[in-house]
Amino acid sequence: METNTVLSRLQITKPIFLAGMAGGVTTPNLVAAVSNEGGLGQIGAGYMTPETLAKDIDQIREMTQNPFGVNLFVPEFPEINQEKIDNMNNLLKPIAEKLNYERVNEVSIEDNFDEMIDIIIEKNVEIISFTFGKPSQHLVQKLHQHHIIVIGTGTNLEEVKALEDIGVDAIVLQGSEAGGHRGSFKQELPYVRLTLEELFNQTYNKVNLPLVVAGGITTPEQAKYYIEKGAAAVQLGTAFLTTKESGAPNIHKESILKAKSEEITLTNTFSGRYANGINNTYIKYMEQFKESICSYPIQNKLTQPMRGQSKKLENPDYMNLWCGTHPEGAKDETVAELMKRYYIE
Repeated sequence: METNTVLSRLQITKPIFLAGMAGGVTTPNLVAAVSNEGGLGQIGAGYMTPETLAKDIDQIREMTQNPFGVNLFVPEFPEINQEKIDNMNNLLKPIAEKLNYERVNEVSIEDNFDEMIDIIIEKNVEIISFTFGKPSQHLVQKLHQHHIIVIGTGTNLEEVKALEDIGVDAIVLQGSEAGGHRGSFKQELPYVRLTLEELFNQTYNKVNLPLVVAGGITTPEQAKYYIEKGAAAVQLGTAFLTTKESGAPNIHKESILKAKSEEITLTNTFSGRYANGINNTYIKYMEQFKESICSYPIQNKLTQPMRGQSKKLENPDYMNLWCGTHPEGAKDETVAELMKRYYIE
């Protein structure tokens, strides 16, 4: 599918996508504002329930007539090892006592993926994007039957080619600079982590699909650079995190606005999957116990009450302060101001 065909189907006038950031960041206000400004808003539905997703879709429909998307995590079901869970909880005990929260002693992994797909189809959402792996070819075909555009996420050429093979309509190229979780198929780190430029250069002439670039893009100059190189669109995460409409806690926004590149670190200590964020007390403490980190989503469930309590206390020492490697470009502004600043003809 030609790049301009995808963008025209989505009624996009500005080739700027909102990253599907899970965890309450992509509020209906944020999603609708991006779409109303001519970009593509996306709901980060990775941690949502089907009921919450349906409610947000309905709310966004009332706020914009333009298309928007939903981002889902391809589900993962690692073995649940109670001994590892107990060991991790022992490591979390001093933090739980300090912050005064109850630890999670038993973990179960829910699977509402099919229900989420059904809601997206039922609500006539125009686009769905996937992270943490590839959907089945059968699912891609099913979504196409309902006229839904499907986008995958790749962090290397192998993943990108695998996504092309199952028939997705476009691919997000996520470079190593991206804030938050790596959208890779595997939880383990590869020997070489490709920067966005390396990834784009390796894939551009080998894939006959529109490419959306993501990873550390926090200035208009960076965005225009990739559009001129042939990218269909740029996907922004950190830049949107600090907007007025973002659902990120104020302490998270303030931390990004003060952060420097050298403070960003790659860690799997919060969720079991590697993610870029601002270094803090929790990361420094838990990095001593790398062998004890549970797989995603188990580790994520074990640290969830810690992260929630930290937000309530506005304590950045134990929060996951996700942020790309170029935080200096983020600003305290509205979506309209950001989109005007990033105007790309």
